[in-house]
Amino acid sequence: MHHNEEPHLIEIPKIFFSDLTGTPINKCISCECDLLGEGTQYLIEKAIKPYKGHNSYSTIFEYAICMPCTHQMKNMISAKSMQRIMKYFSANLDLVGRQELILKGDYSSVNPWIEQCMVKGINISEISECQIYAQCNGENLIFGEFPYMVSGVALDEVVELLSAETLDDLERFKNEHVDGPSEFQDLLQSGPKVFI
Repeated sequence: MHHNEEPHLIEIPKIFFSDLTGTPINKCISCECDLLGEGTQYLIEKAIKPYKGHNSYSTIFEYAICMPCTHQMKNMISAKSMQRIMKYFSANLDLVGRQELILKGDYSSVNPWIEQCMVKGINISEISECQIYAQCNGENLIFGEFPYMVSGVALDEVVELLSAETLDDLERFKNEHVDGPSEFQDLLQSGPKVFI
């Protein structure tokens, strides 16, 4: 997006609502500040298990985090881990696919933005787990770098790049803030991946 372009906004779509309440997530998972006020920038992350051949999914975990807390969370990632992550994404991101979405200029739905893994190019219908991300401002979703989807396959590769120290810090964050059913602890063990 060019700096002189206005960001494209839509009301937060239901896929990024809290599955527990059926309404937009209104509190930061870390500091519990109100997120729905105009001008409050934050990220939403949901880990989901899509059901193949159906337009449905189950949610493993979901949360929203304000930008100040996001920056604090990024500080948990060691410099070496961050360097490895940046190298991985610069080598693997499907930038052509993202450019095509931006050039099409269709901002009426998030579906085209989250139906393909932006690293592996795998369609959501072909995967058993993934994480979807959105950047929001108050009650609106912002199109740009977000929204996107990363498949479980790509997330597993990212986890391999993290130092033991970073994994410990993210595990602590997860234990404090993110709940999930015990059968999904293997997915959760590396903690939330809001930094991706």
